[in-house]
Amino acid sequence: MSLGDEMKGWPPKEVTTAPTASTSDNAANGSARVLFDLTSTALWTGPPVGIIRVEHEFARWGLHHICGFSHVFFDPKIGGFRYLDRALAERLISQDAALDKLSFVSPARFGKRKSDRIPKALQPAFLWLLQARRKMLQALERLRLTTVDQRIATWIDRLQRLIMSRRHRAAMVKPDGSRRDYLPIDMAVGASVDLTSDDTLICAGMTWTHCDMRAIAAQKAQRGFRLVLLCYDIIPLMFPHFYRPGDVAAQREFCRRAFPAADLVIFNARAVEADARAYCAAQGIVLQGTAVCPLGATAAARWSDGALPEGLERGHYALLVSTIEPRKGHRLIYEAWLQLLADGVPQHARFKLVFAGREGWLTEDLMTALHSDDRVRGSLLVLNNVDDAIMAALYENAAFCIYPSRYEGYGLPVVEAFFHGKAVLVSTGGALPEVTGDFSPCLDPENVEAWRRMLQSWIEDPAGRTVYEERIRTSFRHPDWDQSAQTFFGLARGAPNESATTPGML
Repeated sequence: MSLGDEMKGWPPKEVTTAPTASTSDNAANGSARVLFDLTSTALWTGPPVGIIRVEHEFARWGLHHICGFSHVFFDPKIGGFRYLDRALAERLISQDAALDKLSFVSPARFGKRKSDRIPKALQPAFLWLLQARRKMLQALERLRLTTVDQRIATWIDRLQRLIMSRRHRAAMVKPDGSRRDYLPIDMAVGASVDLTSDDTLICAGMTWTHCDMRAIAAQKAQRGFRLVLLCYDIIPLMFPHFYRPGDVAAQREFCRRAFPAADLVIFNARAVEADARAYCAAQGIVLQGTAVCPLGATAAARWSDGALPEGLERGHYALLVSTIEPRKGHRLIYEAWLQLLADGVPQHARFKLVFAGREGWLTEDLMTALHSDDRVRGSLLVLNNVDDAIMAALYENAAFCIYPSRYEGYGLPVVEAFFHGKAVLVSTGGALPEVTGDFSPCLDPENVEAWRRMLQSWIEDPAGRTVYEERIRTSFRHPDWDQSAQTFFGLARGAPNESATTPGML
């Protein structure tokens, strides 16, 4: 049974909604507050990856349905949270604005940077010396945002564009060429949050890198607020070779402090919950209450003219949507594709392969091969930073999709493909069999030959995938984002749920 089957009969009756109210009104009425950490979204630019999309959708829903709901931002300089204005939060979610991540230092990196060895009194001068372009862009952005003269703002923008590096441009300029307000943190955030025992603090983003769990746990012990975490997976601890050592160490430290501190850890799949419990048992970590809440999904809006990126033909390509990183299986598919090309299979069917997703980490050798291997030139397309409109067109026009990940905590691209009626070849990694049920064949994520055979079969004989397409069309059901958020916040606020498990020492 898939998670989609389990969600029939949504929404659960015990979860209710309430009209919105301002933070000050709620404080005056003495009602409990729900504080939602929006740090990851605030620092993100570019097409949202899975975690950012979840944070976006839950943040939107909470803002419009929960009394006493506020977005907050973790400020490492004070070791605590600050309020985010509602209007600014909406702009951050829509990516019309972002906070200056160039000046944000992950708590996991404190004391580990070269600049940390410089005396604090000398650091500003050294930063101007060593990072002149970044400091100049920051100073100009502050002027651009505060000037009342539009001509001056326009002139500053032109000057900034002349000195932007590729990295700066990606953060400060939208894909359509217009400017994104890149707000200095001190200009954007509000007063510090005074957490009380009546509050619920919810962290659903990249908390392990954007927040200091040591400081949060200490404040919780002192003030007694309710702490709820959304855990997507513990993959860096299960497959450390897929990550940089520093990232693995940060995740390990986060879990060591976060799991015992949280009143409730919500997992997005039972497979992840089981893995986390097994890890905690092995490490002697206290994991208190847990629950499972499937993530939402919807089909992206159809692109109005149905256009596709150049070189693609409707129904003549397979689509892999994912950040390009070692765990996701791109190399396995690349090797299987080379074998198919050697046998002439794609050429005969005028068929291509598309990797759609931003470049991640530890992929230098693979990216070099993808861009320089003459054997795949013209038949394997790599599309980075794809916006929602083009992504919708890619899904809608694909012959089928693939998802060969070594391990997934959920697999939102698979569910999105189902919403578009597409059959998907998925791996047996992690929660994927749980999420897909009998709507997809599941293959060993390390067996290149198995993937080659299935790719060839579905390319040469489309009838082989029609049974899955028909099953998806007639039987697939899955919560949308509103339903998922409603259940999530019901759990976070203490509503009973059959998936919740009792606290205990593992």
